[in-house]
Amino acid sequence: MDNFEPLTTGLIWRNHFRASLQEGLEAPIRDRWVDSALADSLRQFQLGESSDGVHLLQYARTFGARTGDPWLGEAMALFVQEENRHAHWLGEFLRAQGEPLLKRHWVDSVFRFIRKPLGFGPMVAVLVCAEIIAVPYYTAVRRASRSEWLRAICWRLLRDEAHHLRFQAANLGTAWRRFVPLFRFGHRALLLATCVVVWREHGVVLRAGGFGFGGFVCRCLDLLDEVHAGAEASRRSYGAYSKEACVLAREEA
Repeated sequence: MDNFEPLTTGLIWRNHFRASLQEGLEAPIRDRWVDSALADSLRQFQLGESSDGVHLLQYARTFGARTGDPWLGEAMALFVQEENRHAHWLGEFLRAQGEPLLKRHWVDSVFRFIRKPLGFGPMVAVLVCAEIIAVPYYTAVRRASRSEWLRAICWRLLRDEAHHLRFQAANLGTAWRRFVPLFRFGHRALLLATCVVVWREHGVVLRAGGFGFGGFVCRCLDLLDEVHAGAEASRRSYGAYSKEACVLAREEA
């Protein structure tokens, strides 16, 4: 995620996701490759990508209306649609290997539970932790897998996740206009706790992909620093969006 600069308006991000969703997955020949430890791990991430985002969308529409960004709700709906497409790709791969999909898992249930009552800003903060974890995880899967099909899926997911983090950084900066050190500390603590849980559940896959626990945590914290830097930039530019960018976005709509 070099040169981390978030885009700032819901309209621009709506157009980004519209274009992205038009691009299919360029997968090679669909091969069969089964590894029980990796399959068990992938099933959890596939479930995590499959959320319908009902509460997130409600919060986004309300927040967008309050802050004068009527496109935020649609942009967030397209973001959820892209996440669901990730779930579809992973599910398609797993089913082709003869692996059943999960309907529920305690980690996914906990994350969904704590997000619901929080409001837009805190919900985005929790979502950022999940998006960050996905980066080293799919990197590790891509390194460890012998399946060209799965490697192609991971490559595309990693590309999408980079944009997702920029999108959520812009949302975070707008929602937390007073981006105080206490919030940064709390967000880091939440991410660290998430790292411990993820390592407990998926450490075998992460190690197979070249991550030790320390390297995994450092990578996640580095990404969080980039998100916070992007959120701070978005916060400073709140209410002062580029006229040229908005005109361009409208022309593309």
